[in-house]
Amino acid sequence: MFTCLQGGYNTRHPRTFFNSRPQGSDHFLLLLVRTQTAFCIDGHSFAAESGSIVLIHPNTPYRYHGTGSEYSDDWLSFLCPDPEAFRNSGIDFHMSIPIGNPDMSSSYIRQILLEKSCISEEYRNQNIHMLFCVLFNNLRLACMKKARDRLCSPYFSKMQNLRLSLASEPYREYTPALLAGPMGISASYFQHLYTEFFHISLRSDLIRMRIEYAKGLLQNTDMSIEDIAEASGYSSKIHFYRQFRRIAGTTPSVYRSSFYQ
Repeated sequence: MFTCLQGGYNTRHPRTFFNSRPQGSDHFLLLLVRTQTAFCIDGHSFAAESGSIVLIHPNTPYRYHGTGSEYSDDWLSFLCPDPEAFRNSGIDFHMSIPIGNPDMSSSYIRQILLEKSCISEEYRNQNIHMLFCVLFNNLRLACMKKARDRLCSPYFSKMQNLRLSLASEPYREYTPALLAGPMGISASYFQHLYTEFFHISLRSDLIRMRIEYAKGLLQNTDMSIEDIAEASGYSSKIHFYRQFRRIAGTTPSVYRSSFYQ
């Protein structure tokens, strides 16, 4: 059964509110944001509009804060009987899920909290589990709609081709304005579409591509690490080291040596 640990309904915080969990939490977290919110989950940054839901895995680093005059949300921390099956159930994690009727999802969260705190124990656990199931069924439908909308977008194919081009030459200098120009859209809308289509921001994706490119050079050439940093688009060796370690989990020299043991 799904088990509710804690939660809040229509909680409000001042603009200085900032929630950071560098090691993550030992439970799943669901947030229904009522204000525009900036997230960074496992190194992936994105914005969530009011009326969106974000789900976070246990033990996943995250931080978030409102971007307006206040921050408001509904939230639930919970456990589930089969975490692996839940992760593969068709619900998107670590990204914004736009909800067509946020008031309905909010009412499910409110009822779960009422069941947890106010209802007699006789049917409490069963009721909470069923409410979670209804909430997540609605989330699956929202994820399916999001996927359909993405495929129907006139920009999706262009973005796919562009992403392949970026991956083949990640060492070049790219800006949102430069990439958005040929598509006839603004830089801000380009960044929004990129994150919407690929579930990662342009900046984060380019960093990932550069590190993957550097990994290939470390494995297949005898170039010095300084030369590899430059060939991968980095003007600063220190900056390259920091980003490589953050993404690969080790240093370039240790990564290279692991292939020659």
